[in-house]
Amino acid sequence: MVKALTYKFSRLVWSIYFVLTIAVVGVIFGYFLTFFIFFFAMVLSPWDRASDGIRRFGEDFQCLSIRMLLRMQPWLKCETNLYPILGFYRHYRTRRILFVANHRSNLDTFLLISYIPGLRGLAKSSLFYNIFFSPFMVVAGFVPVSKGNQKSLLQGLKILGQEILQKNRAVLVFPETTRCPKGFPSMQKFSASFFSVAVENEALVVPLVIRSTDRILGRGDFLLHPFQATSIEMLEPIEATAFGNFVELRDLVWQRMSSRLNVWFEEGASLRKQTP
Repeated sequence: MVKALTYKFSRLVWSIYFVLTIAVVGVIFGYFLTFFIFFFAMVLSPWDRASDGIRRFGEDFQCLSIRMLLRMQPWLKCETNLYPILGFYRHYRTRRILFVANHRSNLDTFLLISYIPGLRGLAKSSLFYNIFFSPFMVVAGFVPVSKGNQKSLLQGLKILGQEILQKNRAVLVFPETTRCPKGFPSMQKFSASFFSVAVENEALVVPLVIRSTDRILGRGDFLLHPFQATSIEMLEPIEATAFGNFVELRDLVWQRMSSRLNVWFEEGASLRKQTP
């Protein structure tokens, strides 16, 4: 009884702490200062070289700010094999990258933008009606999509290709389109539409396998479950230009990601059986 109450209190305390640190550090560094950097880059857009340089500085600054915010969360234990923030894209020699991740928690996007600078993607259109979020969403390059509207999704993907990938800027997508159920041992089906964007725009596809974020904040959770181990694993990149059929590309990416996820679940089950 006492142990259960202590854990509930711990969840409440760490959840409040997380929100407060976002409200202070996140707003000052990740929002306001980054907003002005991106806005300045937008003003200089007629001069591509200067604009791109300032925007990339803003991307690194934002990413470092969010990483600093996460380092202030002692309850968050995340292992990754991702590259360091500064110089991240030198390893790929391109920024025309479609990062593909499975979706287990609302924390997924937050974690990924703290490791990979300059990620853009689709966002619920309702956020663009929020007076606080709207300016940042616009200057940072997010694309509004109406929830549950297939036509809106396809239009958003078209914009991602033409206005972001074609400008050599990285994109993050969750082709499951929604979070998986809590504790789900694999991945849901991928929508092929996301991979048509990669093929049409000759992008590099980088799969990212996210594990156990649903243990921290799964579907239906309003408070964190602190001190749960999680990880993000980057797999080998795939050249979309090698595929004339985007369905084949989708199936290959899903197979590689689900295989890594299944191996992890099997290893975890084996360890649990061995534990006395």
